[in-house]
Amino acid sequence: MKDLLIKQIIFTGKVLYQEGLVNSHAGNISVRYKDSILITKTGKKLGFLTKRDIVEVPVYSTSPQDKVASSELIVHRAIYQNTDYQAIIHAHPVYSVVISFFIEDTFRPIDNEGRLFLPEVPIIQVENPSGSKELAEKLSNFFSGNPHRCIIVKKHGSFTADYSLDKALKLTSDLEFCSKVYYKVKLKGG
Repeated sequence: MKDLLIKQIIFTGKVLYQEGLVNSHAGNISVRYKDSILITKTGKKLGFLTKRDIVEVPVYSTSPQDKVASSELIVHRAIYQNTDYQAIIHAHPVYSVVISFFIEDTFRPIDNEGRLFLPEVPIIQVENPSGSKELAEKLSNFFSGNPHRCIIVKKHGSFTADYSLDKALKLTSDLEFCSKVYYKVKLKGG
């Protein structure tokens, strides 16, 4: 099972990179494995992950491996501690980040698929949006307190939490597609 989850992380990283949802060294992916988290190491190229680029850390405590895990580990750990989600993706989708500069608190897709799969996506702002205790607390509360599985952190990126990595990937991809449509329609004055 663990090897299968690692293969899924590697595949997901390739898709995120190929779709332009992360740049070369940005973003992170994790899955829950029993009482552990399998998470990408900090600064790794998601499009070119190998088994060595994924580390196992505990959900409910810290470990020496925390030092090499993604800088967003604090956020992933807090979400797993407070929800029953099994997978988290943090991406930097360009259009989703761009629209966060001019939409205050909720993105509502205007395309048909977006309305169906992501009727609204909350946008939050935090003082320090990268790997901070503030972000971990806000996202943990967000994912444990409502049905939304996707959120945009203003001027930073998206976080998606779900019960499978494939579903989290779909939502991340859907979010960027909807954001791109929204941006291009608004650019044309629609």
